[in-house]
Parts: sequence; structure tokens; C-alpha cells
Amino acid sequence: MGEENGRLKVALIGNPNSGKTSLFNRLTGLHQKVGNFPGITVEKKSGQFKTGNKKVELVDLPGTYSLEPRSLDEKVAAQVITKPDNPDHPDLVLIVVDSSHLKTSLFLALQVLEKKIPVILVLNMADQLARLGPSFNVEVLATELQVPVLKTNARDGVGITELKEAIGSHALAISDAKWVARKQERHVIIREILALAKGNESVSEHVITKKLDDILTHRIWGVVFFLALLGIMFQSIYSWSAYPMELIEQLFATGGAFFTDVLPDSFLSRLWVEGIWAGLGGVVIFIPQIAFLFLFVAILEESGYMARVSFIADGWLRKFGLQGRSIVPLIGGVACAVPAILAARTISNEKERILTIMVTPFMACAARLPVYALLIAMVIPVGFQGLALLFMYLLGVVAALGAALVLKRTIKSTSDSHFLMELPDYKVPKFSNVLIEITRKVTQFVMSAGKVIVVISVILWLGASYGPAEKRAAIEKKYSEMGVPNSEQMKNAELLENSYIGMLGKSINPVIAPLGYDWKIGIALITSFAAREVFVGTMATIYSVGGSENEVTSVREKMQAQLKPGTNEPLYDLPFGLSLMVFYAFAMQCMSTLAVVKTETGTWKWPLVQLVMMTGLAYLSSLLVYNLASLL
Repeated sequence: MGEENGRLKVALIGNPNSGKTSLFNRLTGLHQKVGNFPGITVEKKSGQFKTGNKKVELVDLPGTYSLEPRSLDEKVAAQVITKPDNPDHPDLVLIVVDSSHLKTSLFLALQVLEKKIPVILVLNMADQLARLGPSFNVEVLATELQVPVLKTNARDGVGITELKEAIGSHALAISDAKWVARKQERHVIIREILALAKGNESVSEHVITKKLDDILTHRIWGVVFFLALLGIMFQSIYSWSAYPMELIEQLFATGGAFFTDVLPDSFLSRLWVEGIWAGLGGVVIFIPQIAFLFLFVAILEESGYMARVSFIADGWLRKFGLQGRSIVPLIGGVACAVPAILAARTISNEKERILTIMVTPFMACAARLPVYALLIAMVIPVGFQGLALLFMYLLGVVAALGAALVLKRTIKSTSDSHFLMELPDYKVPKFSNVLIEITRKVTQFVMSAGKVIVVISVILWLGASYGPAEKRAAIEKKYSEMGVPNSEQMKNAELLENSYIGMLGKSINPVIAPLGYDWKIGIALITSFAAREVFVGTMATIYSVGGSENEVTSVREKMQAQLKPGTNEPLYDLPFGLSLMVFYAFAMQCMSTLAVVKTETGTWKWPLVQLVMMTGLAYLSSLLVYNLASLL
């Protein structure tokens, strides 16, 4: 252990909700990367910063209450600290302590200090120290623990400069306090140390937090408030994102027409305009809605309200075989099921962990948002679009709970269930922290989706642009001799229908026709099993290939112009749209999710059960919805 070549390996450890993430963001800024800890798929956030002549490698360990782990996340944190041969074992540990809950936080701090690792104790949210008494003495705390103690408020940036300087100048001294030999009496030691630092004054009560919790954690009013908050969130997502989405939609449509005009008519030009450009446009247009979704989630986490959601959810989640900690993966599933499933490692009970993993993909992830947004805009009246989006998200919640209720009877419990969570004080969200989180999440989504979109778009374009040579030649000859208005558009549509991708879509038509879908939707369903968000890019590519030249229209306008064969009725009507939304709400269309479920459960049994269960439910539900809606 020690510094090498001016590099210092530092680890952040602390309780959940201690402000650890805010401190990590303040220290590293945007110099972050997300990967996995060696040998295990627990998310690893690492970053870099410089202080003096040292380059610091900072690792944010999973939140934990103890080095005696009860869950996979806590086990990872414990191994990094306790095992010197661990590749992430640090030269220095920053123990992040929530100043408003110092008694609970110091339990973990004492355990780390007992491991004889150099540390700096960081009293985060230092403005809350007043709760411990008006004359709380930080110097006494530092003397008793025999380690440097610094006060910070990471959300406001207070104390960050001093902390960086302390890291750079720290002599890597190891605490040798007299209480180390009494490690079996940690709670007694904590009371003794705090009594000395407080001068035996009583702890003052945080009146505002208590009054808010009387309402927001109430078993009835707390749920009412949460549901009302969700309604406001989703209506705002629609209304606030409308203008930037229209602007992006027009830019991509105009850009496609521009490229068609200026580029020579060649294979590469058509591949770029009709394949890659059209496919990317189908994803980029939904960045505003995704950004607003992450904005609300980040605000809930920053304010301290998300912890209350776990608290009020514990009671009713247990009726479905889950527990309060399950709410974190479930809400995380609103962003992406993959990291949400990884978050289930904080659940120590194996049955509750497996159940949470199995039902989390039902939650309406960000990849579903582009599909919902496109279809809702086409088939739902303007005044009801926000409510329709909220309904789709609530439908995911109902499906998740229903699946848990069924599955809990098939999984046996091998351990007791525990739920322990410290409720942080309420805080006004810090804009810079929220902005960093939104930027990171949106970038991850666009980069991961963009890679898939480009590959799928290229494959789709090739399949849509080519087909059996004899059949294509016959179509070309037929329309060259016809000479009627719109013959170019009619020819392109027929060429598309007889392309390789058209033949694929028609091959599954007997299966999807009862749901009201045509062969073009069949193609989108197939490609969506790579990733749900590919649906919009697929439709954009298909209709770009099938459209006429110099056409400046969006994918939504092209889809709205489609008619049912042999009629003047729109193809994408209310029954069609509802059926398709329900299919995407339930179907397991994400290879990455299946892969991470296999990794987390250690067997292909559960991902295969997921695939069959969710896809079967999607088909039957869509069939029912389409037929019922068609009767209206």
C-alpha cells in the first residue's frame, strides 16, 4: 500500500443517503466513468482529479451500514476495505458521514478505522451539526478518533477545496486510538465520544423534517402525495418537451432533405440519409423527454424524498413478496432495467432479491418512452396525453406487483427479511448536482442506444433496399410504363413490400395480424428485441426507404398518413395504438436485461422464465385490448 508515481488511490465509503454521490460529483466533476468491479457486475463509479502534484484515482463504493455485509453491494464495499490484495484496495479512505445522523454513521467509521487504513473523516452536510448541540466540538471528535476531521457540504461545494488539499498533503497516518481494542463495544464508544464532543448536551429535534414526515410518510396521505406527484411529473414531461421535440423533428426532416439534394445519388448517400440519419433521428428526438424524466428522478433523490418512498412502500410491498428496498430497483427501472437490477443487490433476503429482479423489467424504462411518446401523440387527444403516459407507467407498476404476487409462491425463502434505512433530512436540490446526473444519464442512454440504432438501421436499410432481382426488375418495369401521378411513391412502397425485410415481416404476419399489426410493425417487433427504443428508428428507416424523394416529413407524419389496405381509414387508429403500447409495456424486448438477469441469478432459468412470461402476457393483453377497443 502507498503512493506510486504521484498517484493516490482513494475510496469513498459511507451509509446510503450520506451525500457520498454529491461529494464524488464535486471532487471529480465530469471526469467520471462507470464500469464494474473486477470479477463481479456491481456498478463501479470511478473518477479522477488533481490536487497539488498528485493525481487522485477516486472510487465510489456502494453505500453500506457495516463492514459485516448482508447483501452483495455491502460485500463488495467490505472486500475493498478489508482485503489488501483487492485491486481497488485504497491508499486512503474518505469516510463520508451524514452530520444529521452522526450516531448511525460513526458505527461504519469505527469499523473502517479498526482495519488500520489511513482515513479522513468527512462530516458532510455540516450545517446539520447544530442538531447535536450548539457547542458541538469537531476538534474533540478528531482528537478522540485520532484522524483528520473535515466539515463539508458537498451539495453547495463548501469545504471541497480544503478536502482536496487535505488529500494531497495527508501523511497517510493510521489511527491508533485507545478504543480500537474495545471494538465489541462500538455503540458504547460512539455514545462516549459524542458525549465528550457535545459537552453532554441533548440532541435537538429537526422540527421541519418531522412535520414534513408526518404527512409525506403517512400510510394514506403519503401514498396520495406520491401518486399526485407522479401525475404532475408526467404531464410536465409532455408539456415542457413539446417545443424542443418539434424543433429536433423538423431539423432531422430538413437535414434529410438537404443531404438528399447535395449528395450524389449513390449507395453510401442513401445509406446515410435513409438508414443512419433517419434511425438516429428517431432516438435523438426523445432526448428532451428523457432529460426531463431524469431531472425529476434526480430532484427526488437530491431532496431526500426518495428514501421516504422506500419507507412508505415497505408495508404494502411485503404483501407482494417484496420489501422497502425493492422500491429502489423498481423506480430505477423507470430509467433502465439493467442498473436497476444491479441495485437489487442491496436486498439481503434471496427470495425478495430474485422477485425484485424478475419484476423490475415491467417498469416503464426510458427505452419505452420514445415508443409511448410516438404512439400517444398519434392516437390520444392533446388534453389527455399526459394522463395516458401516466397510465402506461402505472400499468407497468401493476404488472410488476401482479407478477410478484404470482411468482412469490414459486420461490422459497432461505433467510430472514430485514429492512434498515436511515431517513436523511429534506434538502433543497442543488442544481449543479442535478445537472451532472442528468448529463451522465442522458449521455449513457444516447451512447448505448445510438450504437444499437446505427447497427440495426444499417441492417434494416440493406434489407429494405434490396430483394429478389427478378421481382424488383418486374416492379421497376411496371411503374416505368404506368406514367400515373404518385407512381414513384407507389413504386417505392411496392419495392419495400417485396424487399428482404418486407418478406421477413410478412412471414410473421399470420401471428401478429390478430393484434391489428401489419408487416411493417412486424419488422419493428423483431428488431425491438435487441432494444425497445429501436422501434422508432426502425419505423423511421422503413418509411424513409418507402417514401418519395425530397420529402420533408417526420416519421410521425408518415405513420399518420398510412391507411388500412383497401380503405380510407387511418392504419394507426386508437385500437391499433393501444394494442401496440400494451405490447411494449409487457414484452421482454431487451437482450441486455436478459443477460444481466442471467449474471445476477447465476442461471438461465430465470431469464427464460422472464422471456416467456412477459412476451406471452404482452401478446394476450394486446389481443384483448385490440378487440375490446375495436368494439367501441
